Amino acid sequence: MASAAEDDYICPVCYEIFKAPVILSCSHSVCKECLQQFWRIKKTQECPVCRRRSSKDNPPYNLALKNLCESFLKERNERCSSGSEEICSLHSEELKLFCLEDKQPVCLVCRDSKQHDNHKFRPISEVVSSYKEELNTALKSLQKKHKRNEKMKREFEKSVQHIKLSTERQIKQQFEKLHQFLRDEEESTITALREEEEQKKQMMKEKLEEMNRHISALSHTIKDMEEMMKATDVFFLKEFPVSMERVQNSKPDPQMASGALIHVPRYSGNLPFRVWKKMQDIVQNSESDCRRSELSHIHWK
Repeated sequence: MASAAEDDYICPVCYEIFKAPVILSCSHSVCKECLQQFWRIKKTQECPVCRRRSSKDNPPYNLALKNLCESFLKERNERCSSGSEEICSLHSEELKLFCLEDKQPVCLVCRDSKQHDNHKFRPISEVVSSYKEELNTALKSLQKKHKRNEKMKREFEKSVQHIKLSTERQIKQQFEKLHQFLRDEEESTITALREEEEQKKQMMKEKLEEMNRHISALSHTIKDMEEMMKATDVFFLKEFPVSMERVQNSKPDPQMASGALIHVPRYSGNLPFRVWKKMQDIVQNSESDCRRSELSHIHWK
């Protein structure tokens, strides 16, 4: 989880620090890009948090929040690069030990203080080495997950391409053998196919957008964790619990939508027989008309 201060700057949709936040009429703020994607998928302009419908098509930027987020990121980066966190804020001594009970770096004065009576300590370098190994193991798992999602993304893209391959040509080749009634049937079948194609493509498009957001979130997390591995020891130890939970609690992988592909045999399988079955009434009527014509011809003779 993020720290209490950082929680105030987290987007409720992407769970990252706000980027170009906009404020809705319900007073909730969301990244502009996240809101647009949410509205495109839901097809309704509602708040992702409280579901209240937005009264504006283009909500205004939350400039105050934007400035706070920028200041927060700048301050965090400065803390990381300056090394100022290596000095004890209570005693102005160098932080050399790590308290195993309190899970935080301490100085020699802290070690001897009443606050840390009967506590166990380890050299910071020793603890960092152990924690880095633990985080590196989790990071490798996350990288494998990222690779797996990239592969799944390619499968999604192949599925989208497959949907684009229409069975229209195959259907038309069979309908060319038939008369006007069959041409009407052809038009009816093609219309149904195209409607399903649009539905499938829209479903896969939404899945692909979801996959892109998921991969982007994984990439951000991996990048942040890789930066964490390069940070100073003290900063690393302070941010380790948050980073570890962020790695372990990543969102589950999107699943392939069921029924995503067009069932081609539904349209082209055994088409002549199926159409012939539908034509039986017309064929029977034609035979009846023919017989009536023959009887009429015999009667006049």
